[in-house]
Amino acid sequence: MKLLGMMLPLLVSLSLLSGCGEKEKFIVYGSPENEKEVEAILKEQDFVDKTTVIQYDNSMLVAVQIKPWDKWKKKKLEKKLQKKFDEKYPNKDVFVSTDYKIFYEANKIKKDQVEDNKLKDKIKKLKKLAKEET
Repeated sequence: MKLLGMMLPLLVSLSLLSGCGEKEKFIVYGSPENEKEVEAILKEQDFVDKTTVIQYDNSMLVAVQIKPWDKWKKKKLEKKLQKKFDEKYPNKDVFVSTDYKIFYEANKIKKDQVEDNKLKDKIKKLKKLAKEET
């Protein structure tokens, strides 16, 4: 009985922590106009591990982390996801990247809560960074 009394708080805290981890897998920053639709598109892709989506004006940056077993097909999966977003949002300028440096910088923008007037410049720099060969 003593053992159960000691283990119960540990089990409760672990279950709470595991529930919090799931929420952080899909982050949408900027205008929340179609947050649920974007999240639904990303959740139906079994190769997506984590994402950060930044929406601004009439544009959207989708930074995606691919699950480890699918990393060999990153470019193919990136094109597949880009096509899905282009079909769903034909009037938006959508940029999808599976590059970790883009994902990292997108999270940094979210964390720093960059203002709208600076957001456009930051996104332009990220797109330019994505096109660089490393």
